[in-house]
Amino acid sequence: MKQVDYVWRLFSTVLCLTAFGVGGLVISVIVSPLIFLLVRDPANRQRTTRRMAGYLFVVFLWMMKGTGVLSYRITGMENVRHGHNKLIIANHPTLIDVIFLVSLFPLADCVVKDDVFKNPVMRGVVKPARYISGGHPGKMINTCVDRLKTGSSLLLFPEGTRSVYGQPVQFKLGASSIAIRSEAVFLPVVIQCTQPRYLAKNEPWYKIPPQKPFISIHVKEPVSVDELIPHDMNPHESKRWLNKSLMRYFEERLG
Repeated sequence: MKQVDYVWRLFSTVLCLTAFGVGGLVISVIVSPLIFLLVRDPANRQRTTRRMAGYLFVVFLWMMKGTGVLSYRITGMENVRHGHNKLIIANHPTLIDVIFLVSLFPLADCVVKDDVFKNPVMRGVVKPARYISGGHPGKMINTCVDRLKTGSSLLLFPEGTRSVYGQPVQFKLGASSIAIRSEAVFLPVVIQCTQPRYLAKNEPWYKIPPQKPFISIHVKEPVSVDELIPHDMNPHESKRWLNKSLMRYFEERLG
């Protein structure tokens, strides 16, 4: 039975990822051009594209769960306070973390790798959605600060890439710089793959774990910058202190 389960999950993984790729191409080639023609206002076009991405990611996650590829649980959504812009930060253990977060916060800005803007499957979404490229760190930080100051929420993985399994999280200074300059409130999201690791860094998508993986997404209570750094620190010191405080915050909750 274990062998049958393994083969089924491998087949289902191929099916889900193929559907994701085909869906992305259809959006890039057909849907995005239609949105561009029918929705003339750039702000409305951005919202329409982001809502569409959120709905499609929800369907994709349901498909992965329904076919037995994985199971997941999302908790803590009561901590999301509507009407306030937030800097939503999360650790990054799996390849599909961004899919979870965009499905939960579809209207938020999102920092994505520069390569995604060149990917034929994804560029039809990320460009009209006006997501932020992480290709140029200085420009990226300035753009993130500007978006937060104008009232947007922002999704960001402070690690910049997927976590290395078995090692402590290592955050770059970008999230701390953005938070201090924008005076945004953090909304931490703790992501755990509590059974066999899945879609981790340096592991191919076709490496199916011996058991169905379980992913937990927990949205924590908002945290202000003032709660994490002393008031008398200069900006340079406070940025590093805040970064260490954030890493310690996640390490304590990841166990």
